[in-house]
Amino acid sequence: MRSKPQRHKPYGKLQQLPVPIRPWDSISMDFIEKLPPSLGYDSILVIMVHLSKQGIFIPCHDTITSEGLAKLFVIHVFSKHGVPAHVTSDRGSEFVSRFFRSLGKGLNMKLHFTSGYHPEGDGQTERTNQTLEQYLCVYCNYQQDNWADLLPLAEFAFNNTPSVTTGVSPFFANKGYHPNLSLNPDLDLASARARDFVTNLDELHQELRTAMTEAQARYQGPADRRRAPAPDFKVGEKVFVKAKFFRTTRPSHKLAEKFLGPFEIIHQAGPSSFTIRLPENLRGVHPVFHVSMLEPETPNTIPDRVQSPPPPIEVDGNDEFEIAAKIDCRHKVKLQYYVRWLGYEHTDEEFSWLSVDELGNVQELVAEFHLRYPNKPGPA
Repeated sequence: MRSKPQRHKPYGKLQQLPVPIRPWDSISMDFIEKLPPSLGYDSILVIMVHLSKQGIFIPCHDTITSEGLAKLFVIHVFSKHGVPAHVTSDRGSEFVSRFFRSLGKGLNMKLHFTSGYHPEGDGQTERTNQTLEQYLCVYCNYQQDNWADLLPLAEFAFNNTPSVTTGVSPFFANKGYHPNLSLNPDLDLASARARDFVTNLDELHQELRTAMTEAQARYQGPADRRRAPAPDFKVGEKVFVKAKFFRTTRPSHKLAEKFLGPFEIIHQAGPSSFTIRLPENLRGVHPVFHVSMLEPETPNTIPDRVQSPPPPIEVDGNDEFEIAAKIDCRHKVKLQYYVRWLGYEHTDEEFSWLSVDELGNVQELVAEFHLRYPNKPGPA
């Protein structure tokens, strides 16, 4: 199960976000990172309004803290539009921090986090990121150090262009009129639908909700045809997790396991996402996964194929467990070794990181490991 790739369609039918009742009731947030420095910035915070499709592009730094993100939120969203009822984001550390969750709770704001490695949950923001990068690619200079100056112009152009989903521009959807643009009087950016529409905002917002509902219905069918219904996962069952996006110390992904696990399901986080109990060596990974990342464990029908782990061995009056092999090492504050425990194959306790101080009884394995891999970090 770990090593064989699966050939079926991805699990999980398309789960779409609910249609908002008014602009700024539901927004999404994401970052564009690793940009060349410009005016001291190297990242862009992208905020999107689901109903009106308005975008806000804010220059920032990739080292932004949760407090810094909250300040940008208050300045650019809360102070102008109030508190949104629904916020969608990926699972970056800035969003899931205790501070930002506390901010959402204090403002009675529901925070919705898309499943890890499942960008379809917030496709609107991902698509906007591509559009913004395209704008900047066309107009920035050769050294690419003036993109921060271009952001206000890119934001205006984006918000003054009719949306494919709603048929009107984000400016018109929010205000009921288009801003003055006297640079070229012959250039009419307003859609015919907007010109003919009576600018009653209540009627306009109802029209936008209808257009968005129709758009969702159009791409629900084609999206579901590329997917398969998810297995009926239950809490307490064990599943394998795709290893494609996990960073490991193995030299090649081609010869590495295709799945990790099996791990126990401990909670159903959403209609198509589950929380699983990850082992200690994966504690830095967010434990919520979309069903497309999971594969059910197939019970082994061979009698006595899986045996109980062996008991500890008494060494100098202390209980010790036997190490089968050392498979990697790293220097993180102090030297650590990645070991595989004998008799614990295919369990959550199969692998562990141990410091060099914990390996006093297996120095021969340490010496054998460094003899085979002389370029790995070793004892002083």
